[in-house]
Amino acid sequence: MKNAYLNSTQIHDSVNTSIGFSIKPLVQGLEAPTIRLPSFERPNVDGAFVPNHLYGGRPITLEGNVSGSGSMITYRTRRRTLENLASIYRPTGVLQPIVFKFKTMDDLELQCDIYVRKLKFPDALLTGGSYVLDMFAPDIRLLSQELYSQQISIFSGGGMPIDMPIDMSMAAGGLTETTINNAGDITSQPLITVVGPIEDPTVSNQTTSDSFAIDYTLTLSTERIEIDVETRTVLYFASASAVGVNIRDKFSGDWWELRSGNNSIKLVVADTTDTGYMTINWRNAYLGV
Repeated sequence: MKNAYLNSTQIHDSVNTSIGFSIKPLVQGLEAPTIRLPSFERPNVDGAFVPNHLYGGRPITLEGNVSGSGSMITYRTRRRTLENLASIYRPTGVLQPIVFKFKTMDDLELQCDIYVRKLKFPDALLTGGSYVLDMFAPDIRLLSQELYSQQISIFSGGGMPIDMPIDMSMAAGGLTETTINNAGDITSQPLITVVGPIEDPTVSNQTTSDSFAIDYTLTLSTERIEIDVETRTVLYFASASAVGVNIRDKFSGDWWELRSGNNSIKLVVADTTDTGYMTINWRNAYLGV
């Protein structure tokens, strides 16, 4: 890889070797998450039964070196390494992951949330040392570091079919069906924000034929609803500074994802005179590199 970071600490640079950190080429775990294949022996007959086939988390192992121009610089670098690599983050009493960011040799800039499992960093030399860092990423996806955003207006189509030849089309159509591209190779889980005024929005991914509806009315432009597909949460915010209120019971339908490639997204509401809109935030998602 060309570079790598744990939170804001750089631990690898293929060009600038003076940072005091480096990662050896043998990085394990970025190629794919683990695979969960449960099986049960079939009673009284040959063979077994496989009830499901799923991905698990992603163990990642980094092997690297720490170096310096002298024992003082080396030990300062070592302490900085230990501080960032072996930390368990609970900034407000809540466990938080470390963000592992890296750039591949073909210039993909990716990231994933990780938790440290084990750090082996023996105090062997005054001017350097080697470490092995075992990490675990609970999500199967490697995500683009860039966060993409697209605003989508209310669908304004309408019309009806007519069983007779006419010189103009009156079939249903719309002006605001929006195409969103997930440039990765696996589905991406978006964060969808619906902004008022808007009544009973229905949001659909026409490409996958999945949709969900929110039985709720936003009367003001300061109100919003956030639908997080990854965490399966639906929160209502009365204003920009308000605390979110759980309205998961108002949700029905599919927790749809953005498939790899183009996705056609549509927002439909009960009252077409509404002036609200929605935004979709997503990262390109990859199964492995």
